[in-house]
Amino acid sequence: MANQSVKSPAGKELFLIANRSLTPDSDQDVKRLLLKRETVEILVSDSRLISAGSQFGHTAIEIDGTVYGRAHPGWDVDNREHYLMRQQTKMHRDTWGYKLVVSSQEKEKILAFINKQRAANRPYDITYNSCSSNMADALGAAGLIAHDPRWSFGNVVSPSDLMAGLSHSKRLIQKTTYPKQ
Repeated sequence: MANQSVKSPAGKELFLIANRSLTPDSDQDVKRLLLKRETVEILVSDSRLISAGSQFGHTAIEIDGTVYGRAHPGWDVDNREHYLMRQQTKMHRDTWGYKLVVSSQEKEKILAFINKQRAANRPYDITYNSCSSNMADALGAAGLIAHDPRWSFGNVVSPSDLMAGLSHSKRLIQKTTYPKQ
């Protein structure tokens, strides 16, 4: 063992002085890695002809039990159970939920975007500040693609555009129907 030597890239001669195995056994078993799985759910409700701006449907996002949605008068913030009950019973709408897996950083970016939009409280506009465009932009702020702009009508993002895009998302882990009552 004392006679073993190698040359370093710098040309210095190095001698082996010891040989140790730091891992006594080779463990090739698959290990479970438990990570906290974060989710958000995009809620898409069907149309209502009697509500201004809801002729094409309505979208909102649920984050940690709170639902955020852009409506005509301003931002609607409600808890999940009450929001769904309003959609199902008061507004008589079917609602479809698209649950997406996200990282905690992505979820923070989505929420930061929504809070920025709420603070600005710009007037509702179907082309650039609607319920659907805000949800698409909020997901986009986190780097998530929610719709395919090639199939949208100009710059308008409709609830059906989101449904089509989210149905094909690799982040989609669950689709749920909340029927009207």
